[in-house]
Amino acid sequence: MNTKANSTVDFVPSSDAGNEVIIDNTGTKPRVRKKKKLTAHRAAYFVHSFVGLKLSLLFSIVLITGTIAVFAEEIDWLIYSEVRVSPEGEKLNEGEVFDHLKAAMPGTGFVGIVTASNRERTAAQAVMTLPDGSFKKAWVNPYTGEVTGITDFLTVGEFFASLHRSLYLPVVGRAIVNAFGVICLIGLISGLVSYRRFWREFFTLPRWNAKLRILLGDLHKFIGLWSMWFVLIIGVSGSWWFYQNPLVELDAVPQFLPDNVIDPALTTKDLEKLGKGVPTQLSSEEIVKSVKEHDPDFHINYLYPPQHNGMAYTVYGTKRELLVNRYSTRYFVHPYTAEIIGHRIAGDMQPVKRVDLSMGPLHYGTWGYDGTGDFLVKLVWFVFGTAMCVLSISGMIIFYKRTKSATQKLLPTTLGVKQKTYKAWLVIRPWGGPMSGFKYVNWFFIAVIGYGISTSFSLQQEGIADSGYKYTEQQIGSWRISLNAILGPLEKEFNPIQPGRMTTLNAFIAEGDPQAIKFMYVKPKKPRTTRAPGSVVHGAIGNLHAHMPVPQKLKEDAKLWLTIEDWEGNFYKTSWPLLPDDEKTIDLR
Repeated sequence: MNTKANSTVDFVPSSDAGNEVIIDNTGTKPRVRKKKKLTAHRAAYFVHSFVGLKLSLLFSIVLITGTIAVFAEEIDWLIYSEVRVSPEGEKLNEGEVFDHLKAAMPGTGFVGIVTASNRERTAAQAVMTLPDGSFKKAWVNPYTGEVTGITDFLTVGEFFASLHRSLYLPVVGRAIVNAFGVICLIGLISGLVSYRRFWREFFTLPRWNAKLRILLGDLHKFIGLWSMWFVLIIGVSGSWWFYQNPLVELDAVPQFLPDNVIDPALTTKDLEKLGKGVPTQLSSEEIVKSVKEHDPDFHINYLYPPQHNGMAYTVYGTKRELLVNRYSTRYFVHPYTAEIIGHRIAGDMQPVKRVDLSMGPLHYGTWGYDGTGDFLVKLVWFVFGTAMCVLSISGMIIFYKRTKSATQKLLPTTLGVKQKTYKAWLVIRPWGGPMSGFKYVNWFFIAVIGYGISTSFSLQQEGIADSGYKYTEQQIGSWRISLNAILGPLEKEFNPIQPGRMTTLNAFIAEGDPQAIKFMYVKPKKPRTTRAPGSVVHGAIGNLHAHMPVPQKLKEDAKLWLTIEDWEGNFYKTSWPLLPDDEKTIDLR
């Protein structure tokens, strides 16, 4: 054994059970360090450290973006002049504002419009889709109906809100974000168990003059105690959503929520009453008037026109029910007669459904509705969201400093090149350092997030027309139509036709009147009858699409069939090879 000064420390098993003999080669006497028993407090501490550290980089991104997203709307209001308006008397009918917007921008598709009826100085906004599949936001003055301008869809506020919701990760983004809700709960419970008699420490202030690690430790405990109610809300709501996605979606657990009720729609008889020829839908203004006459206490926050001719016009809003979002109550209106054909009133829903609806407002701090109350709720959520960010980052620093301190005690005081190299290796090796192999998991996801962000920005500019599988233009009846298949907007570089999965078919009408199409369908095999022609194509101009299931058993010569029914009762069909043949079907990835 080397006996030089500054040599390493050796650990030798002792004959005493449960003890270690530490031989320090600097000449000091051996000392015995007694192993600590694994108590509930220590076990909780290890769990708390593990869940808080191993995915800390990714967790911090979720927390920071969520905190910023609380004020996403206000951030956009400050940055973009298009979003700001000045009160000018009474606001127009919400439907009239939408009608003005569509009249000002013909040939543009609008999925719906956020009316901003609960805001005095904010413009109404509508997501607009262009013929190439790209999309932006149009802003319109709710007092005059004038278009105030157009912005990218990914405004600064929208960017952070979307980053928090899905991390821009293809397929699994929402599930991963939801998983951090479970981590929040585990971290909260383990932190309280590991902190002995925590209820006595609420008014114990941090030691501001202490060393950084001690100060951060005190701050971590102090902030953790005062923000645990907020961590509980975030943890419970995130865990609730994690149960739904991915657990329920993967059939790993039973669904306890009531079955989704199919929205009221137009019946075959309703459509037959319209007669032959292309019918004219009522204006959005007339639809809104009908709803307000039916329910004067209903506050309208979103208008959603029919996405195909069998759908009702859906008007979303609120009757100021407690702890539900601004879109939880809705009315379904016949788009040709303005008759109310159905409704969903949040106040009439089952208790478990009300609890489900409350998760969003509680998680995002949007239950203040409008005015000063809305701002104060958001301010509280922002402050305690910041506190959670501090908890995550301070915990990471504390653990790192403890690990560094322990490592320094075991290493010589003077390091040569060999020792420095070895010390660096202890950190960067897959199983080394405070984060061990999880550091690569963090950096992998951060790299994928960067890819997803890049894809999203290119998507809003370039659209989806030239991505995935391209089904080249064909004449069908009086229309020239092309299709493309993508697995999803963020998955446009993936193989879109995968056995047993759902794919998205986008339709682009190059020639012909879209209004003359009563229904359009897609199917991965030839329809046997006109009663089951496939998945309905729906949406606005530039966003006409259908979600089509791909068969489990996929033949190499499988065909993709498109069926069109016009208002005269005529049917037209055409097909493409479902898989690329480099002629009619081209792989553009």
